[in-house]
Amino acid sequence: MATERDSKRIVVGVDFDEPGTNAMLEGMRLARLMPGSELHVVHVLGADPDLHDAREIEALSERIGDAFEALQDRVLEVCSPRGGEQPFSHEVVVHVRLGSPPQAIHQCAVDLDADMIVVGTHGRTGMQKLLLGSVAEALVRDSRLPVLVAHPKAIANLERSAHVEPPRVGQSPSRTGLTQRIALTFRPRTSHISGLI
Repeated sequence: MATERDSKRIVVGVDFDEPGTNAMLEGMRLARLMPGSELHVVHVLGADPDLHDAREIEALSERIGDAFEALQDRVLEVCSPRGGEQPFSHEVVVHVRLGSPPQAIHQCAVDLDADMIVVGTHGRTGMQKLLLGSVAEALVRDSRLPVLVAHPKAIANLERSAHVEPPRVGQSPSRTGLTQRIALTFRPRTSHISGLI
């Protein structure tokens, strides 16, 4: 019987663009909420992992080394506290993989027995999405573990609902639904023998 380990593992699939930045920030935020968690940052180079040409292998080796250093620098740049925020420490494991980004990120998560994958998205629609594909969409569709798609929080210009809280005594419920605040106590389940209940 498998036992649950103490630390949670979060795999963050990143590229050197805005969606990758969003994913890194969200991955680090989640990791900091879970003390002792492991943050694994993965960058994928689109290359055939079964290369046999010596010159191509040498060039790819240089690309992997460059990507590894650039990824470490990017993690420090993106995740460092901004002015007024307190410094912090968190262990980060950096991975550079080869192949198709959705498959390589998912395989890394499987190899690490990760608890979650975090990725960003360009938010493309229509023809752009068909032509370029979507790493986030492929992972959400095919992943065998939870996938969080990170977006920057940008709700300042959105209108709020007229009735956020539940109705008070004497008020009628909102037309858009009902909200109720309740306190629940969650207890471990007891095992039952099938057919006896």
